[in-house]
Amino acid sequence: MTICTLASSSSGNSTIVSQGKTHILIDAGISLRRIKEGLKAFDLTPDDLAGVLITHEHSDHVKGLEMLAKYHGISIFSSVGAGHGIYYAKPHLEPYINGFEIGASFELGDIVVTSFNIPHDACQSVGFCVQAGGKTLAYATDLGYVTQEVMDAMRGADIAFVESNHDKMMLKSGPYPAHLKKRVASKHGHLSNNDCGSFAVELVKSGTQYLQLSHLSRENNTPELAKKTVGQAMTDVGISIDKNVKLDVAMPFSPSKIYEI
Repeated sequence: MTICTLASSSSGNSTIVSQGKTHILIDAGISLRRIKEGLKAFDLTPDDLAGVLITHEHSDHVKGLEMLAKYHGISIFSSVGAGHGIYYAKPHLEPYINGFEIGASFELGDIVVTSFNIPHDACQSVGFCVQAGGKTLAYATDLGYVTQEVMDAMRGADIAFVESNHDKMMLKSGPYPAHLKKRVASKHGHLSNNDCGSFAVELVKSGTQYLQLSHLSRENNTPELAKKTVGQAMTDVGISIDKNVKLDVAMPFSPSKIYEI
């Protein structure tokens, strides 16, 4: 399985996952131009995609859907609730939307997809476990806290993409208005570096070998601080970075490291 994040932040999110001749996107929150540029690095075009998985209907996860559907007839896979949200904003996308019940598994070519509930202020927001070639990618961004369901779904994944959105002190003293600070820090907002660190410890203990910190806030975090905080949480319990787990950070406007697992 080949995995690469094309973009990851509140400005836009999209990740490509490939297995054999099957290629999918997780979210399409960037422009069609940027999606095409990202796919070109893998000698792919949008016409090669089996579909796009949508975590939730917020614009930084769906803004590229309209052009993907218009010019490439892309199939959209979302929870029933998120599908309603997409349809409400863009009714003309209805023919492309395939709604699934959360927790149900389905196949897209050589890839098996299973969804799980995510606590976020959206309609039936989900994370995904993507299985292919005997390996599992667990994907969870935009979550206010780690529920037992999230933990159970992601435990044992070979590679995990996990939100490390903000540093608590930077958020507290940063430029956001009070209501937005409250939303971000809430149980239906975004995961802090410290909470991500605690989650990372449990994931690595369960067998996760690759960890990518995702959906970092540009105003309330830095890649260096996120990596330091999460890394320290793991070293504090005896987990060796690089020996026990590879730790990377997704960038907001450029592709991440390419993972081959």
